[in-house]
Amino acid sequence: MRSPTHSALRPTRRSVLIGGAALGALPLLPHRARAAEWPTRPVKFVVPFAAGGTTDILARVVAAKVSEEFGQQFIVENKAGAGGNIAADAVAKAEPDGYTFIVGTPGTHAINQFVFKAMTYDQIKDIAPVIIIARVPNLCSVTNALPVKSVAELIAYAKSKPGELFYGTPGLGSTAHLSTELFKSMTGVEMTHVTYKGSAPALTDLIAGRVQVMIDNLPAAQPFAEGGQIRPLAVSTATRWPLLPEIPTIAEAGVPGYEAASWFTIGAPAKTPKEIINRLNASVDKFLKTEDGIARLRKLGAEPAGGSPEDMQAYVLAETEKWGKVAKFAGIKPE
Repeated sequence: MRSPTHSALRPTRRSVLIGGAALGALPLLPHRARAAEWPTRPVKFVVPFAAGGTTDILARVVAAKVSEEFGQQFIVENKAGAGGNIAADAVAKAEPDGYTFIVGTPGTHAINQFVFKAMTYDQIKDIAPVIIIARVPNLCSVTNALPVKSVAELIAYAKSKPGELFYGTPGLGSTAHLSTELFKSMTGVEMTHVTYKGSAPALTDLIAGRVQVMIDNLPAAQPFAEGGQIRPLAVSTATRWPLLPEIPTIAEAGVPGYEAASWFTIGAPAKTPKEIINRLNASVDKFLKTEDGIARLRKLGAEPAGGSPEDMQAYVLAETEKWGKVAKFAGIKPE
């Protein structure tokens, strides 16, 4: 038998490309296998505010549903502080293995950069989008002891006592904060800001009368309004909320052109495998489109959203531009 020549042993360009592609694919195999098997242990949903607020409520509804689907526990961990920055920074720096996610808000994803001087994470580069859970209006409410029953009366009362009214928010840079600052700017009233680590403690003080006004997310405030513990005056959206048709908008109740709303998302550390992001996105999106999902969220005062990770990214970028203008208009300076 004739021995092979040197040229016969020389690899062809095609064989090099095929071999290179095969070698290049080797590291991906375990990665893809891990993504296909995910989750094999409990998954963490980090909430940037205290338990009992809107972010926490929605996180627990979604966590319970995906726990059922994946047969693995999704745990809600509350990590409050710095307007959500503590939680967002922790998730941004977490291992991108699909076991840590943030339930984000306009604060963590858009507003905080206009409120805080020292940002330890980049909300676009460090947090990968997964899905928008829901959008919600804010509810303008007052403590029952305050002698006002409408937005017009609130404006008149506040102007008669400049700086004497206190308004509570679930955190610096929250939509409740900017919504109220926008209200102040558009009406000329002076109120003093009191910040809390979440909606629940702020609402507790509103009920007790330690703060007199809140423009906070509807899901957190609605149970107390329905129970008569606080007095609802108006919603912050451009149109009335379908489930509360008797409550006017802030715009029609005395502040023409006023509009503000909040939204809630799921994000992951950058470099989290796309396969895992897509699997979680598909699970949550499916739930948000079911009759049960729609009914449950609307009962809480939220409008289900859903969509792709790319939809969330485009929305966050648009909202960042919008809230940046609001922060400037309201005269909020980074501190």
